[in-house]
Amino acid sequence: MPVGPRPRPLTELHIKEKAVPMPDASAFFIFSTTNRFRVLCHRIVNDNIFTNLILFFILLSSIALAAEDPVHQYTKRNQVLTYADYVFTSIFTVEILLKMTAYGAIIHKGSFCRNYFNILDLVVVSVSLISFGMHSSAIAVVKILRVLRVLRPLRAINRAKGLKHVVQCVFVALRTIGNIVIVTTLLQFMFACVGVQLFKGKFYRCSDESKQRESECKGQYISYKDGDVNQPVINERKWTNSDFKFDDVPSAMMALFTVSTFEGWPQLLYRSIDSHTEDTGPIYNYRVEISIFFIIYIIVIAFFMMNIFVGFVIVTFQEQGEQEYKNCELDKNQRQCVEYALKARALRRYIPKNPYQYKVWYVVNSTYFEYLMFVLILLNTICLAMQHHGQSPFFSHAMDVLNMLFTGLFTVEMILKLIAFKPRGYFSDPWNVFDFLIVIGSIIDVILSEINPAENNPSTSIPMVIQNSDEINPAENNPSTSIPM
Repeated sequence: MPVGPRPRPLTELHIKEKAVPMPDASAFFIFSTTNRFRVLCHRIVNDNIFTNLILFFILLSSIALAAEDPVHQYTKRNQVLTYADYVFTSIFTVEILLKMTAYGAIIHKGSFCRNYFNILDLVVVSVSLISFGMHSSAIAVVKILRVLRVLRPLRAINRAKGLKHVVQCVFVALRTIGNIVIVTTLLQFMFACVGVQLFKGKFYRCSDESKQRESECKGQYISYKDGDVNQPVINERKWTNSDFKFDDVPSAMMALFTVSTFEGWPQLLYRSIDSHTEDTGPIYNYRVEISIFFIIYIIVIAFFMMNIFVGFVIVTFQEQGEQEYKNCELDKNQRQCVEYALKARALRRYIPKNPYQYKVWYVVNSTYFEYLMFVLILLNTICLAMQHHGQSPFFSHAMDVLNMLFTGLFTVEMILKLIAFKPRGYFSDPWNVFDFLIVIGSIIDVILSEINPAENNPSTSIPMVIQNSDEINPAENNPSTSIPM
């Protein structure tokens, strides 16, 4: 690491992780802390090559697990994968034995089984070993144990620092997210109670839409297949309820949960709008205003509460990331200020020396010029929004004239900037290159429209609207020290 007067930001440092120290206790009551074999095992399990090699075998094992044929179990491919599974299980068993030798099994602090991720490794490997030792008479048990091998990819979590941090953040969020779950459940319950009062017993309907009550919905009726009167079909009348209903609070909560998932809820909305009175069939658009209930529910639950969930998880991830700096004397804002000061660079700005060019440069860099171009872009957008189907020829001609006018004004802007910054300075800014391409495309569009007016499309000037992105160019509005070049 280079040593100099300016320290490097912590985010740019690649500090080697320290090896987990060996516990000050014997392993298996045999290997002391000075035992050569135990020291060798500790050195092996903390070596990066060993860790990466185990990760590689976990990846291969996961691929082999996905490649198995679950239908034809005695194929040649499955036999080869079974032998490969023996190899992988043996390697993982050796890994666990090495770690238990280095850190001990379970009794003392810092031993192998005192870590939850290590217990997960031990469970996965033990399941594989037990499944190999079972006889064919217990085939059902063997199948269940072999299914548990799907946990094998989770062993990679203990060896990838980033994955471990993500899992830890998930567990922290689950432990502290209970208050939000309670509030969401209470709101769901409140909306369900309101839904029961609004819709209880009102989602029934007869298969014969001409009948409105259950007493009338009896016997048979004639329908026509595909609307063809020559294909009559006799059907039984049935009085049925909706799959999602509000007859009681649990059913209402289930129906509202369906609404919050945005899957198939429009049918529930339409049935609510058509609902009439209890034990009466629907009437088309009888209560359109009842849709306000679903709109409020979606805003409160699907948007507001779900965003609270997402925001809380994001905050949890940020707090876990701050744990890296828990021993730092500076807070987050102070660290950001220091890092910004270390990375800050002077902003260089082109100022022409030619007096005539300087006048043009002064104009195109003025705030009034920016406001003028913004107004022109806004007017061009309004003109494009005014176009519609069936517009008169006079209106179309007026739009074509305005399109040419705006194209000419934007071309003048491009020429002025080329004079002010010169081609090299103008094209060094990606925003100017973007404007240049838009203007050239608009000019070509106008020329082609005049050459072949029969195919004139009044909406072809839409690319000019994209020029409003030039207004968000931060280099245009940030004050900086100007230096002549």
